[in-house]
Amino acid sequence: MPNSPVFIVGSPRSGTSALVKALKTIGYRGYNEGNFLPLLRIIERAVENHFATFGKPNPNQLTPQIDRGRLKDGIEGIFKQLTEDAHPYPLWFDKSGHAEMIPAIPALRRLWPESVYIFCKRRAIENVASRLKKFPMQDFERHCAGWAKIMAAWRAIRTQIPGEVYLEVDQQDLIRDTDSISTKIAKLLNLDQEQLRTLIKTFKSRRPQETTKGSATQMHSLESVGWTDSQLATFRRHCGPEMEAYGYGSGSEYYEKR
Repeated sequence: MPNSPVFIVGSPRSGTSALVKALKTIGYRGYNEGNFLPLLRIIERAVENHFATFGKPNPNQLTPQIDRGRLKDGIEGIFKQLTEDAHPYPLWFDKSGHAEMIPAIPALRRLWPESVYIFCKRRAIENVASRLKKFPMQDFERHCAGWAKIMAAWRAIRTQIPGEVYLEVDQQDLIRDTDSISTKIAKLLNLDQEQLRTLIKTFKSRRPQETTKGSATQMHSLESVGWTDSQLATFRRHCGPEMEAYGYGSGSEYYEKR
């Protein structure tokens, strides 16, 4: 039996929708967009902040008398029940590109111990360029900061989870080395050979979403992407450290020499 549930996380415009399409062809069911479960982490943080302010021992106040652990367990239980009610299938997935989804992973592993995770990534140059075309109403700095926040969050969380329950998939690798990446996905999900063949066929016939034809495979350099000096400075400030941490280059070579 393939592993389930599968949580697809990562930055928007990094191939997450391609994973959704592929999983549907091999029997998984779910929504094109999730973005409900990140609320779990938002509420958890609000609870911690509230108790830090009002939870100091005091026999004359209510909050200190409340069992914080019981409260959090109850909240997590509600999220688990609502999510499973919305996914009444033996195999299901959730795709949430929200930044808060990544720090929610420890809670998700408590709720679904058999869950596995696919982190979709893409070099910041191409990702930000794609974001600007898809979401032109958001400013340049927000796109840069959004990419960096998700990449940093994943680097922090992956040290806390076993290597056998997650896989990192770069959009360019998925496009250019489809067979190899599909094999790794099949191993993570415990797929059979027929499902693997379907996965490969799907990835090759349904390329990641493109804002313009051919944009998924197009690569830039910081010199050729056409941003202003001010934008380049903003990009380097937000994205430079994570670009380096993930081994991405800033020129025509997608990766630095490894």
